[in-house]
Amino acid sequence: MTGKEVVAGLDVGTSSMVAVVARVGDSERAAGVGCCPSLGMRKGIVIDVEGVAQSVRRAVEMAQEAAGVRISTICVGFSGHGVNVLTKYADISIGQGGRITTGDVADLMEILRLVEVPAGRRVLQVVPVEFAVDGVPMKDNPVGCRGSKLSLKARVVTVDSQLVDQLVAGVELTGLRVEEVVVNPLLVAQGVLNTVERELGAALVDLGGGTTAVTVFKSGTLVDMAVIPVGGEHITSDLAIGVRTSLEAAEKVKREVGLLPQEAVYVELPSMGGLSSRRASLSTIKQIIESRVLEILDLVKQTIDRLARGEVLPGGILLTGGGSCLKGMAELASRVLQLPVRVATEEPDLQAACFLARHAASRVGRQENRRLAVAAGEFRFGPGGVREIFTHLRRGYPHGSGTDG
Repeated sequence: MTGKEVVAGLDVGTSSMVAVVARVGDSERAAGVGCCPSLGMRKGIVIDVEGVAQSVRRAVEMAQEAAGVRISTICVGFSGHGVNVLTKYADISIGQGGRITTGDVADLMEILRLVEVPAGRRVLQVVPVEFAVDGVPMKDNPVGCRGSKLSLKARVVTVDSQLVDQLVAGVELTGLRVEEVVVNPLLVAQGVLNTVERELGAALVDLGGGTTAVTVFKSGTLVDMAVIPVGGEHITSDLAIGVRTSLEAAEKVKREVGLLPQEAVYVELPSMGGLSSRRASLSTIKQIIESRVLEILDLVKQTIDRLARGEVLPGGILLTGGGSCLKGMAELASRVLQLPVRVATEEPDLQAACFLARHAASRVGRQENRRLAVAAGEFRFGPGGVREIFTHLRRGYPHGSGTDG
């Protein structure tokens, strides 16, 4: 099988690295999956490039072996740590004849891609929000309309340049070439939030191991996002200390007990040294888990309130990431956040990597059709590409990203 027939996505997490290999034309199904603990990551930040490379190599090897193929390029996704969303505007005068062309739209996107950002940051993604012709907003494609000025409001997603460079360096130490770097929550949202939810207002809450990403959508498009430096690992750590057991045992019992009511029964857990065992009350375990989860959810609520800027979110909350698997999480989150809450149906631990592989497959299709890549450093504009911008506006989700700044 040739490299052109397969694509791969890599979710670089604080707790685990997940690689998914998929076949072009059948990217809905994973041809191979590899997962291993993360080395070199802490709270969404790269602290050891070689450690990252070691984990990436293992996860990718497992995925390749399961799929029976070899890959040379990969689409990399991360939690969004350090991301900042700016609202920017750009406008251009329409040339002689006053009829808007695809080139005019391309020029607007290029202006926003090159917008000035603080030192040490780069534009990773441009998310169109709304076009206007002579000040009149347009939801539809303005190409072909007549006017003297075309304007665009967009969300410009910027990221810490050093973080992206370190991610790329860690992956490329394995011999792979990074095709694209993507903010996971923005990519996952386009697949799991439906049009009505994005239009009414909704939030995607990605409960990871070391971080929790909160992304808010309203009126069909991205509003803002933020990453909180707490996640499932903190629950496990609290539990291990509280019942004096190992992190491995605490993680296992956390998944088994969760947030559901427990009878006053006991379980045997290994001691911290692993030389003996001790009894721990299930009700005590549940109380420790719930205490930390409530702290995380309170931070999530504060973050949603800040990002939504006073707007209500009738579309509710979608929980994803490994932390959403905790038994009783949706019910407790609904009470704390005072909004409808649902959990993503696909396996949360693998979800981001699966979407990354699908995104890579769609990118292959776009390249083959010479369609638009709305990405930092990578623009191939044309009539088909401009149509893709308006598909984005109709669907209401962000599109495109890249490793170049």
